[in-house]
Amino acid sequence: MSQGTRVFEVDQKQAEGLHANLKQGLAEPVEWRAVPHARFSLKAEGVVLTCYRSGKVVLQGANLDSFCARFLPNQASLQMQAKQNSQAGLELTCPTIGSDEAGKGDYFGPLVVAAVHCSPEDLPDLDKMRIRDSKTVSDQRCLLLAAQLEERFDHRIKVLMPEAYNHAYAASGNLNDLLADMHADCLIGLAATNPDTEELLVDKFANEKLIARRLTEVTDKGTRLTQVTRAERHPSVAAASIIARAGFLSGLHECSEQCGSELAKGAGEPVDRASKRVFEIGGMKLLSTVAKIHFKNTSKIPGL
Repeated sequence: MSQGTRVFEVDQKQAEGLHANLKQGLAEPVEWRAVPHARFSLKAEGVVLTCYRSGKVVLQGANLDSFCARFLPNQASLQMQAKQNSQAGLELTCPTIGSDEAGKGDYFGPLVVAAVHCSPEDLPDLDKMRIRDSKTVSDQRCLLLAAQLEERFDHRIKVLMPEAYNHAYAASGNLNDLLADMHADCLIGLAATNPDTEELLVDKFANEKLIARRLTEVTDKGTRLTQVTRAERHPSVAAASIIARAGFLSGLHECSEQCGSELAKGAGEPVDRASKRVFEIGGMKLLSTVAKIHFKNTSKIPGL
């Protein structure tokens, strides 16, 4: 039977009435649970209901329509984001940490990984902010949204600027190993401060074992690890993608300031022209501080 999510908003009086109605009307067995930041939470009749102090009421399970008709008949459900995620195949149905990276395919600028913690009660806020994959958002809006997300949500970000990146890549010779280390550091750090986390969701970029073996200290405690392609369909990963992209854009701007030349994104022809200018200004010493020198773009520079 398919699972679903419903999100409602109640005031304090309505929350108290809901609590009383649930105590009186639910058939046993009822499991009352302790959930961080919640007035109360329970599991009964195949449904998990959590009423947060913020006023959000989140229901997860099957047959939600009949359950809501009994206990929340006069409340309008705030489901838009949940429906969008359901159609995309990835729902925010439990406290989740999503992670994503930026700068992996860019010759200039840093490699960045970010992770964000989200819960079902956050769906209305994420919907209002129109959080989606950063690749579909302009640079200016990405920077604006990232600032809002960083203020509102617990998150971690790791930025590997080109000089440090080049040293790390020379030592390992494997980009996926660097990415796995950065994802794991963000996920482990954020899980430690959010013990309610039930799932770690990673935008898959390599063999699943690469990250899995780095996260055993978290997954051994029961937290699920999910790795899927196009994970930006999930709001936690979409939020992480925006923060990571903003970190990359800021790092790219810093690199441009450092070499006194406007640097292009990606790895195409504009990047080749920019790499030639940087080399003419400061040679390989300067280039290695603003670019990922193992890219093929380096071999295209005249004089190398």
